Parts: sequence; structure tokens; C-alpha cells
Amino acid sequence: MIYVTADIHGYYKAFLHLLEEIRFSPTDILYVIGDTIDKGPESFSVLKHIMAADNMELILGNHEEFMLEALKSQVYGKRDFIDMDLWFKHGGEETYKEYMQMGPQEQQQIFRFLSTRPLYKILGSTVLVHGGIIPKKRIYSCWEELLKEQDRKTLLWTKEEFLTKPFEINLDGRVIFGHTPTSEIQRVRGEPQTPGVIWKEGKRLGIDGGYLFGGRLIAVCLDNDKIYYVK
Repeated sequence: MIYVTADIHGYYKAFLHLLEEIRFSPTDILYVIGDTIDKGPESFSVLKHIMAADNMELILGNHEEFMLEALKSQVYGKRDFIDMDLWFKHGGEETYKEYMQMGPQEQQQIFRFLSTRPLYKILGSTVLVHGGIIPKKRIYSCWEELLKEQDRKTLLWTKEEFLTKPFEINLDGRVIFGHTPTSEIQRVRGEPQTPGVIWKEGKRLGIDGGYLFGGRLIAVCLDNDKIYYVK
């Protein structure tokens, strides 16, 4: 079976509970759509678990990007809008402290791993991405054409523009994303808020259940669309 989850944010015990809930086995595959780290108590326990597993793949999220760019800013200076202060304001301070307690070899291993994570994954007609996608036209030959025209910031950071505008393209399939808690999606769209529940509209499927805000971790089985929740 193929599963997808997102936005674990360092809640390792909840992540383990989710793996138990889906009865995850060595023959299964799990895709994590970003934000394994920051805000929760065990960021690197989550990250190292994924790194050690042959059947788990991390797609980059904006919090992994926070870490990478903030650490680079210490060496090269601020290259874009991310620096250490901004990362700390968004939950990165404890992550940084734990990182600095590691030896150089382990630091390099983690930094190299995060630096080589993909920004999206196309599985047939299903696209996995952390932030979202903003089409520039309606007609595309394939999902790859649409994804290639996206910039890095859109794939990692987009919110309102992706969520509030109609998502009208000719391609069959769906985009599964995290980044924005589903109750926040409902708020910006003027919909009734149901925290911790999957959000679906047309070809968009939001699976950030806002666990760190009292919601739930969400996993979806891509083989049968069964949804799993962990409180």
C-alpha cells in the first residue's frame, strides 16, 4: 500500500501512532509531504526515522527550507527572506539547539539529506506537494509540464492564492498538499470550520490536520483513498 501524510512537526509519538494505525509494513511506502521538523518536541526523531527507512520518502516542506536557508545565512549571509531570526520566530529555535549538539558528521548527513529532497512527487495522476500549485493556464499536456512552470516559493509557501482561486485545469487527477491546516483553509474560504478533518475541493486535497494546534495527524492510502486520523 502507498500512504501519504504531512506536517508532523516533531511530534514523534503521534507519528509512531499513525504508523501503527495504518499498520505500516516493510512492503508499504510512505510519502511525507514536508514539515517533519520545528514546533514539536522531537524534530530529529521524526526526521531520522524517515532517513533510516528505505520505504519512506520526504518531500521538502517550508520548515525544512527554513532550516536549510537559515543555516546557509550564517555562512553566506541572508540570501532571500530567511535568516536565523525568522526561523526561530516560526518554531526553529529548539530544532537549531538540538542540531548544534550533534557532531559534524551527523550535521552534514542531515543537511545533505534535506538539500536533496524533491519539491514534489508525481505518482501517475496524483501530485504530492507541500504548499500548492498555481496554474498559469488551463490546458496542459501532462502534470510534469504544470509542475515545471512552478517556482520554488510557490511549491513550498503558497497559501491564499492557491486555496481561494478556482483550480481549473484539463488534467485528470488531484493535488495532495499540506502546509495549511485544513481549518485555516476553511477560514480563508469562508467555509464552516471542522478542525483536524481532511479538506477536499475538486482536484485539491488538503491533509494538514493541524496536529500541533490541537487537530489530528492525517494519512491517506492512495490505493483505496481510505483516510486515517490520529489525535
